[in-house]
Amino acid sequence: MRGKFTGVYCATVTPMRGLDVDTAALVAHLHALKAEGCDGVLLMGTTGEGPSLALHEREKIVADSVAANTGLKILAGTGTPSLPETIAATRRAFELGADAVVVIPPYYFKTASEAGLLAYYRAVIDSAVPEDKAFFAYHIPQVSGVAVPTTLLEALSAEYGARFAGVKDSGGDMNYASGLMQTAPELDVFVGSEKLLLAGLKHGAAGCITAGANVLAARAAAVYRAWKLGQNADALQADLSTARTVLDGYAPAPSSLKALLAMRYGGDSWDVRLPLLPLSEDQGAEFIEKFNAVR
Repeated sequence: MRGKFTGVYCATVTPMRGLDVDTAALVAHLHALKAEGCDGVLLMGTTGEGPSLALHEREKIVADSVAANTGLKILAGTGTPSLPETIAATRRAFELGADAVVVIPPYYFKTASEAGLLAYYRAVIDSAVPEDKAFFAYHIPQVSGVAVPTTLLEALSAEYGARFAGVKDSGGDMNYASGLMQTAPELDVFVGSEKLLLAGLKHGAAGCITAGANVLAARAAAVYRAWKLGQNADALQADLSTARTVLDGYAPAPSSLKALLAMRYGGDSWDVRLPLLPLSEDQGAEFIEKFNAVR
C-alpha cells in the first residue's frame, strides 16, 4: 500500500436544480463530510452521475471543490468512452488542483481486449497525469460492463510506480480485492461498499470510496478509526452494514441519496439527471422510514 490515499472517501452526489449543477450546494456538502470524518471525496463518479455530465460541468465541479479548501483529498472521475475526452478531462482536473483521478475503463466496446484496455490507460497516464499526481483505475463491471483485470493493474503499477496509485473496487467481490492486495501490496485498494470496509481493512485495503458515505460518513469513519487504533470494530461494522443494506434496496443510488440529502439540507438542489428519475412519492416515503429506523 502506497499510503498517500487512505481512509474514508465519499463518492459524492452532484447537486442539481433541473439541468443546472449547483456547486454551492456541493461545497456545503463537502464541508459537512469533512466534519463527519471523511478523508476525501470522489467527484463525478457513478453516484455523482459523472457520465451524465458535460466536460464543462466537470471542470466547474473540480474548480469549485478545490477552491473550497475543505481539507479533503479531491479525486475526480474523468473517464469516458472517448480517449481524447478522457485525456482532456484528466489533464484539466489536475490543472485545477485535483489530487488524483479515478478512471473507468472505456465502456462502449464490451469486448475490448486486456491489451487494448492497458494501452488506453497507458495513453491517459502518459498524456495527462503529472509525475507528482496519482491515477486510480475504477473497477465496477456490473455498471460499466467492462472488468479491469488484476493483471492489468499489476502491469500499470510495475510500469508507473506511485503515479499509478491503485483501484476503486466496486465489483463487490472480496476475492478480487484481497487477491490484488496479496499480489500487489504496494497499491492503494479502496473497497466500494461500506459492507466490506472492515473485511477490506483486515486484508490490507487503504479504506473505502463509497456512495453510502454521503449519509453514513460518521459511521464509516468510526469503523476506520477503531480499526486504526487496534480496537474491536465488529459492532460498529454490523451497524454500518445494516444501514448500507437499506440503501442498497433503493436504486439508483443518486435518487435515494438525494432524497435523504433533501431532507437533511432542504432546498431544491437535489434533482437527478435523465435518464435517472427520482424515487416515486411512495418509494421515497417507504425508503426514508426504513432508513430512519436504522439511523
